[in-house]
Order: sequence, then structure tokens, then C-alpha cells
Amino acid sequence: MKHLFFASVLLIFGSCGETNTNTTEEITEDSYTPFPYLGQHEVDFGSDDTIYHTVPSFVFTNQDSVIITNDDVKGKVHLAHFFFTSCPAICPATVAQMQRLQEMTSDVEELVILTHTIDPARDTILKIRDYIEEREINTHNWHFLRAEREYTHTLAKEGYMINAMEDEEADGGFLHSEHFVLIDREGHVRGLYKGTDTEEVDQLAKDIKILIENEY
Repeated sequence: MKHLFFASVLLIFGSCGETNTNTTEEITEDSYTPFPYLGQHEVDFGSDDTIYHTVPSFVFTNQDSVIITNDDVKGKVHLAHFFFTSCPAICPATVAQMQRLQEMTSDVEELVILTHTIDPARDTILKIRDYIEEREINTHNWHFLRAEREYTHTLAKEGYMINAMEDEEADGGFLHSEHFVLIDREGHVRGLYKGTDTEEVDQLAKDIKILIENEY
């Protein structure tokens, strides 16, 4: 028999990110606090196995017109982020913070960054490439992804548990979360961090390394 638990609430717009209790001090086996598994999960009472929420399969096209799927992050830690190139509000800040985080994690070879446009009608591949070039973004482990709008919005909400939606009253016509989502090698969501908050982004950079060192 399986029983369904709700382990963490859907994160909308701008509420606080999930924070891990590990600090910057040396982590030992006894002091390490496991990162939470966010989202719904099932417990099979017959085997005591827990089935945690995982990001569903996906298919996108990146800035180089290369197809990117969940297979490209399988067995790797990855970050998810949602934006659009004409965003006048939080996107310039979150992209700049992601650039900073990329530099801070340059020694983490397995890390992959996935930034999804929520406005594919205006964000053509050419426009995304121009955006990358203008900001001198290093794409060696960073994919800017494009797919059909509703498909992307649904993945944000149901897969990564953050908000993305069209809203005529919002700046730029879209309302979306500022959060960076931390996903482990198995596709489980393990943390959400405000991408506009320098301290939270600094903690995310540390948490990526702590997660890898202590769970793999």
C-alpha cells in the first residue's frame, strides 16, 4: 500500500527559498544535515521505499539549436532558472547572479545550468544568442532553452515547483519566480534560492558542493 505525503508547498512569485542548515564550516558525517526533498512523495509501506518527486522528462532547443533533454542532466546536479530577454524587472539581476554563481562553481565539473525562456514568441534562437553575446555569458555548461510557451510554463510549475505565467498587468507581460532551483543527480528538487539575493546565491554555490560531497 502506498500513502501520499505533501512534503513541501509550491513556491510562487517571491516567497523565501528553502534553506539548508549546513554551514560553511567543515561538514562531517555526524554534522551533515541532509537537504530536503521538495514536493509530493509516496511511501510504499510494503517495502518502506520512498518515491520522491522528480522533474519530468523534457525536450528543449538551446541557443545553438541543439536538442537538450533530461538525458543531458541525468547523473548530474543541475540548476533551473526561468526568464525572458525583454524582462525589465528581475531577469537582468538573476542572469547577472547566475553568471556570478557560475564563476563560484567553476570547479564543479558536473554542474549544468538550464535557463528557460517563458516568452518563446519573442525570444527566437537568434534573439537569445544576441542576449548571450551582449552579456558575454559563458555557455560551456549553461544552456538557454526554448520550447512552446505552455509547455515551458507547465514544466516550471509542475516540475520545478516555481511560477511562470502570462500576465498583462506584469512588467513585460509575464509573471514568474526569481528563484534558482537545485536538482540532484536523480532529478529530485532539493532547494530553492532567491536569484536576486546575493547571500542566497552565495549559499547556493556552497550547497551545490556540500550536496555532492556528502551524498555522492
